Amino acid sequence: MSSELVEKLIKAGIDKNEAIKEISILNKEVSEPLKILELVEKRINTRKPLQYLLGKAYFMDFEVAVNEKVLIPRPETEILVEEAVKRINSSNKITAIDIGTGSGIIAIALSKIISNIEVTAIDINSDIVNIAHENAQKNNVDKKIYFEICDLFSEKAEKIFRSNRFNLIISNPPYVSESSFSTLEPEVRCYEPKIALIGSGVDNLGYYERILLLVTKNIEPDLIAFEIDPLLVNDLKILLKRMNLKNGEFLKDYSGQDRYLFINM
Repeated sequence: MSSELVEKLIKAGIDKNEAIKEISILNKEVSEPLKILELVEKRINTRKPLQYLLGKAYFMDFEVAVNEKVLIPRPETEILVEEAVKRINSSNKITAIDIGTGSGIIAIALSKIISNIEVTAIDINSDIVNIAHENAQKNNVDKKIYFEICDLFSEKAEKIFRSNRFNLIISNPPYVSESSFSTLEPEVRCYEPKIALIGSGVDNLGYYERILLLVTKNIEPDLIAFEIDPLLVNDLKILLKRMNLKNGEFLKDYSGQDRYLFINM
């Protein structure tokens, strides 16, 4: 039965490795064979991501609720968290800000890994922030995370940075270019929130520039950690040079592409 379902997904245009993983997830999450078959048919007919069909996803070693208001967690973002934790001195209390928290995975992961951390997690609207807050509660770390509805380009963002001395700035901002959006897989293009992929009214480099301006104008953190588009590496190098930020380090993802930027201040 499982191998037949994998073949059905592959024939529908879903990558073989992804198809195997999805059937494995269904076998763990759903006990009724008929329900599994129903979900597979729906997956094929709509190309809606399995995580949205199930209403949940996994990140590192924990579960979060997801819907079409937030991005589905990616393994690449696990590396962002792991490498940030390696680079931050957690012997003292850590104050962090997670910019564009989405489902809350970065803030939650940091709160689980680092015992003495307080995280401010911001995103643009209440629908998103409510999901993140519920996920933090579900994972018993909501007391360590302060959630705020905040547009990165607003005066409120300025105030947050003026009022806090963050040790760690971490963000997986919108970084897909408008021109690349139409080439994305239908699962991403049709169902995942466009605002989280390409942003709103700002080019993809603009989010990094705004964050760096807020940081350099107001505070001097120990570490800035970004997930990035590999196509932005040269532009980001120019931006760092223009802002006189000399300690930028690019790191590759599982596929060997430059996917992360760490800046030691």
